[in-house]
Amino acid sequence: MKTKTWTVITNTGKQADLESGLEQKTVQKPTHISAREFVHWLAADGHIDDDSLRSLFKL
Repeated sequence: MKTKTWTVITNTGKQADLESGLEQKTVQKPTHISAREFVHWLAADGHIDDDSLRSLFKL
């Protein structure tokens, strides 16, 4: 199965809006990382794949 790549549309430090083609989703900042780390991981106009996104929440 191909890994989906998400484009980061916005990241407020509390939540990030992601888009992959026509699909969109919003992710909330995990409680175990700071807002600064969350913004670093999901930089605006950056890209993240599903595997990396899952690892962010399971650190």
